[in-house]
Amino acid sequence: MDGFDEGGAFFSDNFFESTATEEASNIAVKKQLKEFLRDFHQEGTFDFKYRDSLKNNYLRQQFCVEVSLNDLASYDGELADRIRRSPTELLPIFEEAAKEVADEVTRPRGDDDELEDIHVTLKSDETGTSVRDLKSDQVSKLVKIPGIVVAASGIKAKATSITVQCRSCRTTLPNLPIKPGLD
Repeated sequence: MDGFDEGGAFFSDNFFESTATEEASNIAVKKQLKEFLRDFHQEGTFDFKYRDSLKNNYLRQQFCVEVSLNDLASYDGELADRIRRSPTELLPIFEEAAKEVADEVTRPRGDDDELEDIHVTLKSDETGTSVRDLKSDQVSKLVKIPGIVVAASGIKAKATSITVQCRSCRTTLPNLPIKPGLD
């Protein structure tokens, strides 16, 4: 037991590995989403539905694309399930992928034209779930709820990035990103 009671500080960075694998997974998901937006077409046709939609909408100054979850499921079922399970993490990646594909299909643009962000809207043909039938396991998941919006609250501002400054030493950390959602 020599050295057992010797003072020392021990450190193990278990979170770094999971962050690295999560980042690699996000890069792979983004690549799959870009391939879907770029290459998806109905069987028997060579009409590239989402690539053409992105290009036409972008040229009309409509910076959005409507994606059918059924099309995504037919292209890659596991990817569609991941979006249903964790939309707050994957929708921003989907929008980044859409922006990159829009950049590819709208070239060449003018030098002063900055690339606009693309909003991805998901649609589904599945039957909706009543608000009363929602379960706790559906929290933070993608759920379709039928109905008519009869009232809405005002828009509330939420920071997308912040700058933090220490009160004692005045050190600043600029542009820290804030996750979307209610986390």
